[in-house]
Amino acid sequence: MPGETILLADDEADIGEILGLFLQTEGYRMKQAFSGAETVALAKELSPQLIVLDVLLPDTDGYELCKQLRMFTKAPILFLSCKDNELDRIIGLSVGGDDYIGKPFSPNEVLARIKAHLRRSRMYQGEDAHKAEPPHMVVSRSLKVDLKSHDVFVDGRPVELSVKEFRLLVCFMNHPRQVLTSEQLLRNVWGHKAETDSKTLHVHIGTLRKKIEKDPAHPKHIVTLRGAGYKFCDEAEAV
Repeated sequence: MPGETILLADDEADIGEILGLFLQTEGYRMKQAFSGAETVALAKELSPQLIVLDVLLPDTDGYELCKQLRMFTKAPILFLSCKDNELDRIIGLSVGGDDYIGKPFSPNEVLARIKAHLRRSRMYQGEDAHKAEPPHMVVSRSLKVDLKSHDVFVDGRPVELSVKEFRLLVCFMNHPRQVLTSEQLLRNVWGHKAETDSKTLHVHIGTLRKKIEKDPAHPKHIVTLRGAGYKFCDEAEAV
């Protein structure tokens, strides 16, 4: 949506120039931070709709910075890094990131992913005028989700979920006892299957289980059906 603010945290000025050109052409406002401290300050000042975060910043580790940002913003966070192995991706997603893009990158791909995340964010914030207002609360035995405040409670205890974890949980709870394929979950949570992959989905489901399951190794809520997909169950129903 034109006018939305993107915060880029990267100490390379040329990357800011490239992404800034593409984003401004599409009507977005972009502000670049060159350090972790500046990123936190600008994020609080500007309340950006999305943050693009480099893993390697001169004064801090990007993963730790992501944790700091998650203390006060639910804006989608996209990691942009030359560290592009599987472990780095898993760490980035587990600390609260919503996507991970390796360098060198295609500006058009980054722009497409930014648009997708912003679109989904708007929809879940109730800014999509074509969608009816969802029910205020979703409850299932030990789980309670407030769709307006994004508060989540497990056995009455508040838990912090990333944006994607929250959307996954809501998707599951809105389709109880239904088998959901990886493709369906990717489409519902990320927007388009091509914009991410099943490995990213598996990582998010793994981190979500750690936060809502009593025994993540033997989940009772989000059950894997090998060769079919996943199913959300009340604890008493799980097999």
